[in-house]
Amino acid sequence: MPIPSQNDFLRPFLTILSDGQTYTRSQLQHRLVKHFGISDEDARQMSGKQLTLVNRLAWCDAHFVKAGFVNKRQHHADSLQDQFRITSLGIRELNRRPEKITVGYLQGFYLGKVHRGAGSDDTTSDAELELYEAFEKLPDEFTVFHSVKWFAKARGTVGEIDFLIAHPQRGVLVMEVKGGVIKLENGDWYSTDRNGRTSGIKDPCEQSERNRRALSDWLADDFRTKRFNYALFPAVALPDSRVDRDIRPDCPQDIFIDMRHLPDLPARLDQIFDYWQAHADARNQRMDGQAAIAALVDLFVPSRQLQPRIADVFERERRKIEELTQQQFLILRVLRMQKRAAIVGGAGTGKTMLAMEKAQQLLDADYRVLFLCFNQNLKQWLESSLRHPNVTVATFHGAVGTIINWTGVRKPPGNFYEQAADLLTDATQALQAQQSDKLFDAIIVDEAQDFEDTWWIPLPDLLKDPDNGVFYVFFDDNQRIYTQISNIPMSSEPLLLSDNCRNTQHIHARLSPYMQERHETVCLGPEGRPVEVIGAETPQAARRALQSLLNRLVNEEGIRTEDIIVLTAASEKRSQWKQDEQLGNFILSWYLDTEMELAVRVASIFSYKGLENAVVILTELDMVSRGEIQSQLIYVGMSRARHHAVVIGRLPEPQQPPAV
Repeated sequence: MPIPSQNDFLRPFLTILSDGQTYTRSQLQHRLVKHFGISDEDARQMSGKQLTLVNRLAWCDAHFVKAGFVNKRQHHADSLQDQFRITSLGIRELNRRPEKITVGYLQGFYLGKVHRGAGSDDTTSDAELELYEAFEKLPDEFTVFHSVKWFAKARGTVGEIDFLIAHPQRGVLVMEVKGGVIKLENGDWYSTDRNGRTSGIKDPCEQSERNRRALSDWLADDFRTKRFNYALFPAVALPDSRVDRDIRPDCPQDIFIDMRHLPDLPARLDQIFDYWQAHADARNQRMDGQAAIAALVDLFVPSRQLQPRIADVFERERRKIEELTQQQFLILRVLRMQKRAAIVGGAGTGKTMLAMEKAQQLLDADYRVLFLCFNQNLKQWLESSLRHPNVTVATFHGAVGTIINWTGVRKPPGNFYEQAADLLTDATQALQAQQSDKLFDAIIVDEAQDFEDTWWIPLPDLLKDPDNGVFYVFFDDNQRIYTQISNIPMSSEPLLLSDNCRNTQHIHARLSPYMQERHETVCLGPEGRPVEVIGAETPQAARRALQSLLNRLVNEEGIRTEDIIVLTAASEKRSQWKQDEQLGNFILSWYLDTEMELAVRVASIFSYKGLENAVVILTELDMVSRGEIQSQLIYVGMSRARHHAVVIGRLPEPQQPPAV
């Protein structure tokens, strides 16, 4: 049977890993064979060809690992025992965009040696894919561009260069790639693919020379490159064939890469450059070094800068710190075997992400799920993320309001906040008496540290099976801002999350002294930038500092306004930051869901618990005078930052609670 294409392999490969288990290469190969209905005989035949089932699996490995969708643990002796595990980024993209998981899409997630040109998409041939991977391993002095499209300056023709291989001293090879077994008959070129089909192809030597001339015209004309000298030479790659003699005078074997050269490409590239330097005309005898290479990058891949803006750095960091750690997958596996558990972890250890993942697993198993949290803003975000008819997302008081409406329990006069637990007790008794289908199969509570003791009493009775139904709580004792005692109703010891996978190391180190409970937390994120403190003694100075900071972050460093949050220790009423206040071109908004252009969102630290953003700007920290609460607010506020935290004003010293 025909071997499925590389893109056909990608989605099944990732789907197999989507259960969070670790699979060896051998296990994946067996499952893929079964998925495609490949017989043992077909599999044996495929394994004997150059572009085989084994190679397809190897390319899945290479693309998914480089894109950050999959983690690999390499076996020291046997590649079939290499272990693979999906990351949270892989889970997210598989759930959100399964139809987009193709080679071209994955290449957009990683920054390697090969720069992707405008034509680098999913029409890329198998031969180009093989060379793409090989060129990624070239020494650092080489710069490679894949699939560069061009329009002729004068004649209106168009073309595409398969690869440009640039060296700062030796020159630039303009390479045409042809896959399959190549043959010539009466001057015509033919390629026979792995399935035995033969088709006519264009003359690669002629294509390469034509592309070289067009590139020369472009470089001589464009403002970025015209001041540099470029030594441009044609080259041809036939990775499935062997060239052992000159084809014709303008097509010598010395300019070819064939299947013999793939194990040592640097040596072959040196040989091709040696040939051309001995045969170069006057225009191609000088190459102007790394500055000329930088100009090529600017010309062909203008969005990729040699000195990336902070926004580009944040994107690379995001891919690293979004990965589920081995510890988190272990806890997910433990929760499969435990119907009730408490999970404790500091800020950034992935509690909310794990709670959402567990909720999704339960929903996929047709459970009816109640997902509770404390913070209204977090509730709104969870509601938009967990879209399923069998899930109810609510704050505790929101859930009470909904449930008493279901049962007809009347709310007496007085303070609803204080009466909520009693009202829920009455409502759950009515639901249990009716054996109502409104009861839940599972309850998940996030931000459990802020739930009051009395709230826990009626919650189990919202389950169809109050004694044995699924009940998970996630909490962080360092974030007990609202209540200082959290009586989590679980008899077993809590499961501990100790890997910080949200913050950079600089942010984690700066917020650690503000922790009240010293669970040992290890930061797995990238180094990042130091926390920035901008002095401001007066409200006017703070206003100027914020305006200047926003201008730098957005206009100079390329951060989107939606990736910035201004947090204050004050309430909206007490804060100096007012709704629709204008700071230069920016407008402050206390509405987190605003779609206003150039709006910068503002929130109190209290209301932003459980949420996060790329850049967090902490302000008005002096609005809270009590040292212990101030330290908790700083801990919560600073830990909301994934990549960069900035303090405007004074950063108070950490205050530990008094010893008991």
